[in-house]
Amino acid sequence: MNRRFVMPALLIAVSLVPRVQAQGDSRDGTQPDPIQSYLQPLVQNHTIAGAVTLVANRDGVVYLKAVGDRDVAAKAPMATDDMFWIASTSKPMTVAAFMMLVDEGKINLNDPVEKYLPEFKGQTVALPHADSASGAPGAADPQKAPPLVPANHPILVREILSHTSGLPFRSSAQLVALDRLPLKDAVRSFAAEPLIFQPGTSYTYSNEGINTAARIIEVVTGMSYEQFMQERLFNPLGMKETTFWPTAEQVKRLAKQGRRI
Repeated sequence: MNRRFVMPALLIAVSLVPRVQAQGDSRDGTQPDPIQSYLQPLVQNHTIAGAVTLVANRDGVVYLKAVGDRDVAAKAPMATDDMFWIASTSKPMTVAAFMMLVDEGKINLNDPVEKYLPEFKGQTVALPHADSASGAPGAADPQKAPPLVPANHPILVREILSHTSGLPFRSSAQLVALDRLPLKDAVRSFAAEPLIFQPGTSYTYSNEGINTAARIIEVVTGMSYEQFMQERLFNPLGMKETTFWPTAEQVKRLAKQGRRI
């Protein structure tokens, strides 16, 4: 198993709709398509290589069209069933799955994270260095460790979900890449380092927070994060092509980064 794809922020290769034939809206073709009219210039001016747009209501899909290229170098046009790396779009999916456990009474949003992950006990906060001339907060001296103070309260479950825990974007163990460590080991590296602000006092976008939530899922359910997501979210919703491990056939439909020249 390739553990590189386990991290919630790096869930990959998703097609959120069934593989269906391209379809337009209900107009008779005499009226301009405002979506296509907006996207086509972005392709032509090289802002995007391509895109797939889907509009749905409670009755089903009412609009589905592709524009531009899936692979610019190969001049392969985009198709409506092409696959995309979704990166942090996996965050709301992770939180949706997490909230199932909250609804079931297995997790309390007001609990301290350390209740589920004891490695988070006794956390500290790294204070910014004071500017030597004015005494105002300044950039940290890379040659000197910042002063540490105890956290004013243990970080709470709700704070890791709302990016207000004080956990940074990533730990020093992830400087080369975000997806090289197993989830358990990555989260241990988060707990081993100080917070960047007192919990609940500020906001910073944090991969660490959502990955910590994913690890709580594993501890509470006894299932791997991937298995829980598959069984409790993807399968019930019919997300047949949302995956951590795309098949060879899916890789062929994977949109590639690139710019028109």
